[in-house]
Amino acid sequence: MSPLQLSRLLLRKDVAELERLAGWIEGFTRQGTSPDVSFAVQLCLEEAVANIIMYGGAKDGPLEIAVELERNGTTLVARIEDNGRQFDPTRAPPPAPAASLEEAKVGDLGIHLMRSFASGMDYERCDGRNRLTFRFFEPPEQRR
Repeated sequence: MSPLQLSRLLLRKDVAELERLAGWIEGFTRQGTSPDVSFAVQLCLEEAVANIIMYGGAKDGPLEIAVELERNGTTLVARIEDNGRQFDPTRAPPPAPAASLEEAKVGDLGIHLMRSFASGMDYERCDGRNRLTFRFFEPPEQRR
């Protein structure tokens, strides 16, 4: 059985932090994660954190964002916690179908993509903080 791996990253409310997030995810998923799961983790976390930075302003004080990655065998769990405005992406309605990609409304696809690429997505509001959890599963034979 593989040992538990855990890493935590604290981010500021700054779009430039997305680059640091991307490098951190890449470093964590470099070994023991398939390219497909690595891509899914990157997409989901970057989308969620970008939304928090752009729309999740904190009521009291600066916006605080903490991201955790945890791997236990073939399961990778990603958690994002922030003190911004309450928003439950698991309750957001699916985007209205567009006739073409050009006609798709900007901003409607991010949550849909997160739902599509993660094996599971849960939200809870606890002690004035948003906590979004993603789960990613992969067969052991696909791990690098």
